[in-house]
Amino acid sequence: MTKNKLHFYKASLNDKIALEKPFKEHKIDTVIHFAGKKSVNESIEKPLYYYENNCIGTYNLIEMCLKYKVNNFIFSSSCTVYGNREDKPKEDEQFLFPINPYGKTKLFTENMLKDTAKINKNFKVVLLRYCNPVSCHSSGLIGEDPFIHPTNLFPVIQNLIRGHLKKLVIFGNDYPTKDGTCIRDYIHVTDIAQGHIIALNLFDKKNKKLFIDNTVIYNMGTNKGYSVKEVVETYEKANGIKLNYEYGNRRKGDATIALPDCNKIFKELGWIPKISLEQMCKDSYNFIKKHPKGLFQE
Repeated sequence: MTKNKLHFYKASLNDKIALEKPFKEHKIDTVIHFAGKKSVNESIEKPLYYYENNCIGTYNLIEMCLKYKVNNFIFSSSCTVYGNREDKPKEDEQFLFPINPYGKTKLFTENMLKDTAKINKNFKVVLLRYCNPVSCHSSGLIGEDPFIHPTNLFPVIQNLIRGHLKKLVIFGNDYPTKDGTCIRDYIHVTDIAQGHIIALNLFDKKNKKLFIDNTVIYNMGTNKGYSVKEVVETYEKANGIKLNYEYGNRRKGDATIALPDCNKIFKELGWIPKISLEQMCKDSYNFIKKHPKGLFQE
């Protein structure tokens, strides 16, 4: 896809010896940190596993950056740090109350990075708080393809279409929303990727004024909210298929509405997500059609 040779290392951030190898072998100027567990439900069942993987792993990565003078750090955070909010929280919120261990690991990691940046004048941090990244690259060559039981909506739909599930369960239809299901801001992974490319320019000296104590924070989303039922119905309509679904009980740790204010990144960086919910659904289905058994089973 990139028409470039990529250097790839398969390793855990908790394996310090393996983690140090790319730092030794390459001159690195920026780290974009995506590695982390992300299931709300699993984090409730296995909180220590999430703290070990997400927090200790990031601690090791920060330590390695300082050792090898890698001073630019972009972190894949989450709007779950805001907790259950009916308003549209902005990045300057002083009081953050995530309601599940996954969100807490994101907030803890943010604080590690902010504290590190504050006392290391050359170390700069960009925190990107995602809304709900979904779908797959439009080529169908790559996409989200978990080999464990996912809990996020789009990969669950993919497993349903592939025949790994008999029914899609929508957790709760009694929330105080227009159709009783939770509302989220869904954003295409390609828009997210473009946002990171733009964010790399933040480390240019001319953007120094955007940082406070060497850290800048942005919410990444579309500023539009869709209910779970709306997403399911859009997926059906966009692809001309019928999804077998039913309503279940509410799931622990789920917020009723998660719609952060994303205007800051629109105004300061000029990043505007372009891909519609309908196209998100089409790209997801295209990936399934090209990989009916999944990438790991082919």
